[in-house]
Amino acid sequence: MNSSQESAPSTVRLFPDYANTVLWFNEPIEYDTAKLSGTLTHELSQWEQSYYDGLNHDYEWKSAGVARRFAAEGERLAQRVADELGDKFEIELVTSLEGSPKRKFQGRGPALNPEAAAVFDSLAVEVKDFEEEVSRAREATRRGESTGWYAYAPLSNTVFRPKQHND
Repeated sequence: MNSSQESAPSTVRLFPDYANTVLWFNEPIEYDTAKLSGTLTHELSQWEQSYYDGLNHDYEWKSAGVARRFAAEGERLAQRVADELGDKFEIELVTSLEGSPKRKFQGRGPALNPEAAAVFDSLAVEVKDFEEEVSRAREATRRGESTGWYAYAPLSNTVFRPKQHND
């Protein structure tokens, strides 16, 4: 049994945010990586473009009707993603409409797209492993131990290491 079967459904977020994808699972997930069906991938890409086309230069909706159509299409697509991934995943739709709460969708049964579900199962394991590693590092830091963790700034090629506690 994998981690997404053992616990609550893993959450995939669906929203446009200038990342060339509307799929988010701890980070943006490229369409090619997600392995969703070609038709759904195309529709998600069109939906994302409709968001950018629907905003004016002040990043406000051009009209209430455009915003409502965007939200309605997002709901339809969120359910399609949920159905392709199956009931082990929850899709959280964020439409950026003022006063509109996040909506959650879940597949109506087993994954209609087992290949895509396997990709997200694997991502769920990676996220869980990373969260456990962070938790262990936090505990080690609380005990005054070195964790080997550091930050790296690629543009300046600078490595930032945590200060060592001297006993």
